[in-house]
Amino acid sequence: DRKDYGTKAILFVGVTWERKGGPDLVEAFKGVLEKHPDAHLTIVGCSPKVELQNVQIVGKLPLDEVAPYYERAGIFCLPTRLEPFGIVFVEAMSFGLPLVAPRTGAVPDFVENGKNGYMFEPGDIRSMADALIELLGNPQKCRQFGRGGYRLARESYTWEKVGQRMKTHMQPLLQQRENKRGA
Repeated sequence: DRKDYGTKAILFVGVTWERKGGPDLVEAFKGVLEKHPDAHLTIVGCSPKVELQNVQIVGKLPLDEVAPYYERAGIFCLPTRLEPFGIVFVEAMSFGLPLVAPRTGAVPDFVENGKNGYMFEPGDIRSMADALIELLGNPQKCRQFGRGGYRLARESYTWEKVGQRMKTHMQPLLQQRENKRGA
C-alpha cells in the first residue's frame, strides 16, 4: 500500500532482448512519451542499444540486486514473443506491479485482463502503448491491479502452494505404483 504508482516508471526485466519483445516496447514507449513526456522506462537484464529519452539501461545484474528496480517501478511490461511460463511476471506481481503483457504461452494463466493488468496480442504495439498510457494516467487503477496481482501471486504461486498442487497430482500416481508393487 505504500508503493508510489504515480512515478510513471515502467520496468522491463529480461535477458534476451529480441525474444522478450524489447524492440516492440521501445516503439510503444515512443507513443507513451507523446502523452506522458515524464514517463520512464528501465531495462534490466540486457544492454540493448536504445537511443531514446527517459530510458535507463541497467544491464545484467545479480539476482539479489534486481528487487530495488521492482520496488521503484509503477508498471511492469514484458511484450515477450514466446514465454513457456514467465516467472518474471509472478515476480512483478509479488512486488504489487500491474502487468502489461501479451497473450502468448502461459502468460494468460496469470494475467487477468482488467484485474491485474492489460493484455494485448503479440506484436500489437498500439494496444501495448494504449495500455501503458492508460495505467500511467491512472495511479489508482495501477494500485488496484497491483493488489490483484499480489493477491494472485500469494494465493497461487508461492513454493508452498505450487508444492501442494504438485503433491495433489503426484500422490495418486505414487499410490498406483505402490499398489502395483504390492499385487
